[in-house]
Amino acid sequence: MFVRGDHKKPGAPVPRRFLEAIDAEPYGSDHSGRLELAADMIRPDNPLTPRVAVNRLWHHVFGRGIVATTDNFGRLGEKPTHPKLLDYLARRFTTSGWSVKELIRLLVTSETFRAGHQASARATEIDPANRLLSHARVRRLEAEAIRDALLSVTGRLRDDMYGPPVTGDSPRRSVYVRVKRNNLDPFLSIFDAPEPHTTRGRRDTTNVPTQSLTLLNDPFVIGQAGAWSAAVLRDRSLVDDAQRVRHMFLVAFGRPPSEDELRHSTQFIDDMGTNTRRLTKAAADLDRRIADARGRLAGIVDPVRERLRAQAKRTRGATPPTPRPIARWEFEDDLQDAIGSLHGKARGTARIKEGALVLDGAGHMETARLAHDLRAKTLEAWVQLNGLNQRGGGVISVESLGGGRFDSIVFGERDPRQWLPGSNVFSRTESLNGPPETAAGERPIHMAITYAADGTITAYREGKPYGRAYKSRGPERFAAGEGIVVIGLRHSPVGGGKRLRGRVLRASLYDRALSAEEVRASGSGDRYFVSQAQVMAGLSDGQRRAYDRAQLDISQALAARAGLDLPQGYRLNRDALWRGFAQSLINFKEFIYIR
Repeated sequence: MFVRGDHKKPGAPVPRRFLEAIDAEPYGSDHSGRLELAADMIRPDNPLTPRVAVNRLWHHVFGRGIVATTDNFGRLGEKPTHPKLLDYLARRFTTSGWSVKELIRLLVTSETFRAGHQASARATEIDPANRLLSHARVRRLEAEAIRDALLSVTGRLRDDMYGPPVTGDSPRRSVYVRVKRNNLDPFLSIFDAPEPHTTRGRRDTTNVPTQSLTLLNDPFVIGQAGAWSAAVLRDRSLVDDAQRVRHMFLVAFGRPPSEDELRHSTQFIDDMGTNTRRLTKAAADLDRRIADARGRLAGIVDPVRERLRAQAKRTRGATPPTPRPIARWEFEDDLQDAIGSLHGKARGTARIKEGALVLDGAGHMETARLAHDLRAKTLEAWVQLNGLNQRGGGVISVESLGGGRFDSIVFGERDPRQWLPGSNVFSRTESLNGPPETAAGERPIHMAITYAADGTITAYREGKPYGRAYKSRGPERFAAGEGIVVIGLRHSPVGGGKRLRGRVLRASLYDRALSAEEVRASGSGDRYFVSQAQVMAGLSDGQRRAYDRAQLDISQALAARAGLDLPQGYRLNRDALWRGFAQSLINFKEFIYIR
């Protein structure tokens, strides 16, 4: 025993023994005592273990334990509401061979479990907290059950057992979703899945706006709603809308709809179709207006740009205004920085072959330390992947020594086949919602991510914006001498799927956020790149006025288009209507609550 907890002041040795209230005699074994402890845990005169186990099961079946403090049976915990019942169940549990299945069968076949949730006026007056269980408790499903319910209504839930952990987008049961302390599944966390740091016998149950927003906007939820509605529309036994509505109510809530619910549901589908047709027509008109204005812009700008390009080609001595990085690795014969001093070293199995850095998931390159402070920046690489199903590998990253802080171009870490601006503990990371990658497994593609001084992060693929830009809490500062660049690794230390499998043909680092035009010029290798500022300077007064009118027309049309709340390229169809109805059922409180 340490005196006052100080490991430098050991006191008298304390012999191993069980709880003194049950058996104060020390263990006679010279070994660890674990075998004796295991025997004492289930000894006949120890009532604590079966009481705690039975109370946990009661808590999960009825929503509240006989002892409400499931993790505390001591003096600071609550007293049992039905102590004799707790002892009876504990004795029955032990005499049945500690059979969890037998005890659960007993609980769910009881009249208490079959009781309705409506409380009488007398019960509300005498027992407002329902501690005596005069009626059922209305309670929300746990996070894993909500996810499984979403998969179940679509018919996609896989009930096969065993196997390795899976990601949250898998159709397997939530019990198989991996639990990683610094990268918990975001959907489960929003619905109060506990953090795996301490024992949690009774979970928190919150009701916060982010939960409703998740059921409305999360891509996983929207995808399940689409799969469910598609399955309903394929079912030829459902011959009309009324039958489809009845079927979906039965699947979602375990009951048919009332007459009012049926009428309102079919009216909802009709109204949604009418409204969407109106919005679709308005959006098409605005899209034509935008396209026309952009055509006018191109008619003004393109001739000026071509004239300036021709002048640049004739001026042999002029240096084209293409962006210049602070470091570039070309991987022709070595890992040297072609511009500065950030020369690389191969780690693991990384090697140069046929003008590329070859990465097989067991190697990467890391450079010398940064010579200057770095905040705003651009990461850029030409990369070909060895398979599109890999998850979490980094293409090029800037990191602090040891990898505690980093910014990286990452593939497939959060969403399958999607590019992501990776960062430490996702502190500056949001999903870009870009399209899934389809080509990088067959040929090299150009990827760049810019980090602006105001925290805005923008990704580009093949010179074009990828997904959406967003404003982060950055940019992160990497001090001179305290940061490095790694290629083929998300961040140090290695392990956990951080390494990339593929080929990096070239990579660059800039100490500023490139503009969209500069990214496009760098990606295309255009030696005679003409910036937008040069084009604007080359316009006549009349051209400039026409340019401003076209830009104003575009901005007004885009604002009106955004106000329609209709995605670009949306087309009204039957699938979209029923997907909306399916998602509306998922957003019913009845879908995630038990009563």
